[in-house]
Parts: sequence; structure tokens; C-alpha cells
Amino acid sequence: MTPPTRPVMAAFNADQAPTYDDRFAQMSAIRDMMHLVARAEFARLPADARILIAGAGTGAEVRTLAAVFPEMRFALIDPSGPMLDVARTHAETEGFASRCSFHIGYVEDVDETGFDGATSLLVSHFLTDAAGRTAYFRSIAGRLVPGAPLFNADLCADRSDTGFPRLLETWLNMTALTGMTAEGRAHYANTFGQDFAVHGPSEVEGMLENAGFARPVQCLQAGLIRGWMTAKV
Repeated sequence: MTPPTRPVMAAFNADQAPTYDDRFAQMSAIRDMMHLVARAEFARLPADARILIAGAGTGAEVRTLAAVFPEMRFALIDPSGPMLDVARTHAETEGFASRCSFHIGYVEDVDETGFDGATSLLVSHFLTDAAGRTAYFRSIAGRLVPGAPLFNADLCADRSDTGFPRLLETWLNMTALTGMTAEGRAHYANTFGQDFAVHGPSEVEGMLENAGFARPVQCLQAGLIRGWMTAKV
């Protein structure tokens, strides 16, 4: 996996990690939608399934899944130590730390295999190079058992679509609810496709297939965030 750029990593450092979740509280409904999809899909897995959490951050989805599935085990992988520290604190406070392993680094750095499912939520869009993004998906596929589900969600839009400017406007209005200033929203719009990938939905789906997954099915869209379910071939 190609490491994210420095500006991206700065958003996940020791100064930012403790308040990261609070900054997006006004958009928590989207987070909850993603967690609902993961919960519904993983309900069919064995009770003691092992789940790979790529780009785990503060472990938000694990907090949901661990509470619902009391025997599941989780491998949380993230290049930001401070973000994983927050995830570990949550796990210890909420009583599921014994079912978690924490790995500072990238999926490709983890030797464990045989996972029964995986999530990658708002991670791969930081990889702006198509080859690097496909390699990231391939690193996940290589650690799953055949048939294991993957729920992937990212910022994604077809910028050639005539409706894209209106969609972007709506998204920027949503980000204003998080406290993002007008200047910040203007910068976000101007740099969309630089800090975040510009690949359209069909391109992302093709990357997943090329990485060893079945044809992805889009199951979620909220503003610029799209989510797909797929499975290791």
C-alpha cells in the first residue's frame, strides 16, 4: 500500500486523534449507516469470526460490531499510532480489548491470514494512484478466506457527470455542519481529487475485481460517500 501523503497523515497525529470523532459528530448518521451495513452482512458469519479492520482509525466500527457480536475477534490495522491508541482505550474501557489485536502499519505489513471478513471504511480514497489503490485491495484479499465479505466505503463520484457540481455543493453544505469554514470548504472543493482519489464508481469496482474480489454491489450512498459489498473470490 502506498502511504498517504503528509497532509493526510497530519489529520491523524497525536494532536488530532483524541478529538477526531467529535469533529464529525454532526455527520454521525452516515457513520451509523455504514455500521448498519457491516452489522447486517457480518451477521451470517460464524459467531467467532475473525474480522480484518483496514485503516481502523479510532476503531468506530469495531465498537459497534464487538457489542453486537460478543465472540468475534478483530485485527485493527492503521498507520497512525495515535489513532490506534484511541481505539485501544475504547476497547479497554468497553471491555472487548481481549478480542482485539492492534497493528501500527499497513495491511501488507500484517502476516496474519485466514480472516472471515473485512471492512475498509473511508480508507482507499487516500490512495490517488490507481495501481496503489488496487494493490491495497489486493493486500486485503490476500488475507481473507475464499468467500469472505468485504465492505468498502469511500468518497467517490463521477466528476464527468453533469450532476456532480450539485452533488458537491450538497456535500459541502453537509460539511459546514461539522464546523468547516467557508474558506475550508472552498479549499476542499478545489483540492478534491488531490488529497482524495478522483476515480469514479465503475473504476473503483474494477479495482476491487482486479484485486481478487467478486463483482461489487453498491449498497450505500450518502453525499459523496459510496459503499460496496463484495467477497473474496
